[in-house]
Amino acid sequence: MVGAIRKRDILAHPVVTIRCFGWPVFLRTVLARRRQTFMSLLAETGSFGPSAVEVPELLGHCVELELQAKRIYEMLSERFADRPPVREFFQTLARQEQSHSEMLELCREAAGREGWLEKHFAPWREAVPRLEQQMDTVEASLGDLESVRDALRLVIQVEGSEINQVFDGVVAATDSGFVQHLRPFHTAEETHLSYITDRISQLEPSLAQECQTLVA
Repeated sequence: MVGAIRKRDILAHPVVTIRCFGWPVFLRTVLARRRQTFMSLLAETGSFGPSAVEVPELLGHCVELELQAKRIYEMLSERFADRPPVREFFQTLARQEQSHSEMLELCREAAGREGWLEKHFAPWREAVPRLEQQMDTVEASLGDLESVRDALRLVIQVEGSEINQVFDGVVAATDSGFVQHLRPFHTAEETHLSYITDRISQLEPSLAQECQTLVA
C-alpha cells in the first residue's frame, strides 16, 4: 500500500483498525495491492457514511488547507522544472501535503465513528479562517517570485504559519484508538518540518538560520 497509512501500520494495530472500520476493511488491507491507498480502500468498501458523532464542519476546511499547500508546491515544482534538485524538493513537499490531507480525512471519518474532543481543537478554531486568507495571499503571489531563494522563503512562511498546529489539533481532538495509536498521525509534521529544514539549508545555506524557527 502507498499513501499516508501503510499496510504495516494497520498490521501493527489490528484491534483499533477493526474497532473503527470493521473486519472487511482490515481483511481488504491485508490483501491490498501494492499501489492502493488506504483511502481508496475505504471508498471501495463503502466505509464512508453518515457520522454517528457530530464533527465540526471546519474539519473540511482543514483538509482543504493541506490540499492548497499541495497545489502551491506543485506550482512551484513546475516553475523550477529546469532545476532538478529544487523541482524534486517541491514535488516531495506536494506528496507530503497530500498525505496530510488524507490523514485529516481519516481523522474526520474516525471522529465521526468514535468521538471528538472539542477542547483540543478549540484553541485553533479561529486560526483556520486566518490561515485560509494567508494561503490565498501566498497562492496569488506565486507569479511575483523572482528566484529560488524567494520560493524557499515562501515555504518557510507557509510552514511557519499555524497550519501545522491546526493539523496537530485535529489529531489530538480525534477520540479514536485508530488515530491515537497509529504512528504516522503523530510523526507527520515533525518529519515534514525536519525535511524542509534540512533541504532548504542545503539548497540555500543563507536561509539555514530562518529554517530553525520551524523546528524550534
